[in-house]
Amino acid sequence: MTDRHIFNDHTTLVVRALRGLVASHPHLSLIPSLKVVYNASHDSNKVSLICGGGSGHEPGTVGFVGKGLLSASVAGDVFASPSARQVFGAIKRVPSVKGTILIITNYTGDNLHFGLARLMAQSQGLKNVELVVVGDDVSVPRSRNQYVGRRCLAGITLVCKILGAGSEQDLEFDQLVQLGRSVSTNTGSICAALDHCHVPGRSGDWQIPDGRVEIGLGLHNETGVFNIPAPPAEELISQLLELILNQQDPERAYVKFKDGDQLVLLVNNQGGLSNLELCAAVDEILNQLEIKSIIPVRIYQGTFMGSMNMPGLSISLLNLTNVSVDCPEFQVDTLLDLLDAPHTSFAWPATQNIYPLPDALRTRTRADLFTEVKQEEKETTQNIPDEPSGPKLQASPKHIQEAMTAAAEDIIALEPKLTEWDTIVGDGDCGETCANGAKAVLEAIKGGLGQDGDLVHLFRLLTEVIDDSCGGTLGAIFSIFLAGVTTSLIQSAAQEPPPVISPEFMGQTALSALEVLKQRTAARIGHRTVMDALIPFAETLAQTNDVAAAARAAREGGEATATMQAKLGRATYVGDREDRKQLPPDPGAMALVAVVEGLAKVYA
Repeated sequence: MTDRHIFNDHTTLVVRALRGLVASHPHLSLIPSLKVVYNASHDSNKVSLICGGGSGHEPGTVGFVGKGLLSASVAGDVFASPSARQVFGAIKRVPSVKGTILIITNYTGDNLHFGLARLMAQSQGLKNVELVVVGDDVSVPRSRNQYVGRRCLAGITLVCKILGAGSEQDLEFDQLVQLGRSVSTNTGSICAALDHCHVPGRSGDWQIPDGRVEIGLGLHNETGVFNIPAPPAEELISQLLELILNQQDPERAYVKFKDGDQLVLLVNNQGGLSNLELCAAVDEILNQLEIKSIIPVRIYQGTFMGSMNMPGLSISLLNLTNVSVDCPEFQVDTLLDLLDAPHTSFAWPATQNIYPLPDALRTRTRADLFTEVKQEEKETTQNIPDEPSGPKLQASPKHIQEAMTAAAEDIIALEPKLTEWDTIVGDGDCGETCANGAKAVLEAIKGGLGQDGDLVHLFRLLTEVIDDSCGGTLGAIFSIFLAGVTTSLIQSAAQEPPPVISPEFMGQTALSALEVLKQRTAARIGHRTVMDALIPFAETLAQTNDVAAAARAAREGGEATATMQAKLGRATYVGDREDRKQLPPDPGAMALVAVVEGLAKVYA
């Protein structure tokens, strides 16, 4: 794994990359504050298609924005899902009279953030906003992913291309939703790599030992399901195809294949494989498929959905015959027409870009572009309330700010351990993500957060701070929980007389917020997630009125995750690997422990 980069600070890299991308492709525009790339010629009479997720997967999904493909792409930080506010900004920027489809990868953070953005859109009266969740990976057996389903690999780009062409042809909203879900269901993908990738400015990334290969890695540097001595190329590809095609494997036969089915082959560069080797891999894949009497009707090869500089590839097979059965109005020839349809995106290969660029876009200067963008930012963010309104619940401003400061400082101190633990069981960004959130809280305190003592106002703003700064799944979990706390506090503030602020009251408020959170995630105690610490904390606080006891319960729950088999989250995919027997506690759970122990320093 090379750790050499020209730019060594990934925290500024994403926005700079998006600015450079948009400046060199005049059909695109950018909202820098939201990291939203959108089609400058968007047609609101057609179904809008928005995709997105963590950065580091270029060209996907920003590379597929354009006429005939995506309306917009929303970029999070490296390997971290974008916030709900970012996604909602994209929905407003590319409106549609027909409806908006959010095409998302089946990772918990994307499900939570995009789902929350959908609720925000519906609350403002927008109709026809739906999710198409794509999970095409076959590496994780059914018995281990019953709660989370299949995660996403490069097969999502096939969904984007087919739906993008369908939208351009004025297909109806419901048709496209059904078609997208069928394409996802009928795509099987598998990834293999010789090493993990390295994120600029991040330390502790796991390395695959020399002479070995991992099979079943995720898009975000997650450890593979299998780690084996590196076989000859022919044998490796045979194993990968067997994982996708073997109909006798009850654990991995996610997609049905039979003789005569018409298939699409997509071979994806994970980011660090030479084109020379990738093309040779395509040749070997076709040789082995031909032996099985499989002749793909379309073949795509290149970098579609990378993982920074990972030296590896993924193979995707889409069964068009199955899709035509699921959606009878789309026969195979029709689906091929959608794959072959023209577009203006710069990253999709093998089709001709025949749409002319309007003169107004062709003649834009870079200065024009960013002047235009500043106005977009103003329009997108102008309706965010800054001043508190409605009934208040007063508490001590001094104690509020001291407790938040203690919790934030403890998170920052724990960052190295969180990173170390998450490198083993996840994608290595938990420490950085949590530290970003903690630093944002400290900055907000300097700016006056909590100084009015109004708990309603505090938690409303705190939800926005965490949603904007703490990305990924954990950020989404915290944001939804804090939003639940805010809702409960608003209801309590409206009571006459208002309740007395006490540990018991805050415990009941936390329990109410937990119920909101449980509607958005299946995670519970015993699943090796942040909920193993959060649930005991809330329940103990409500039962005992003792903040210190609640913090101890959270720690016991967090430390107990070290002996649990993960049921949700990226640790699910690590499984029973022999070199992963000694697992650390769940990083998200231990981050929550640090927060509540920080609060206990003031309130215990």
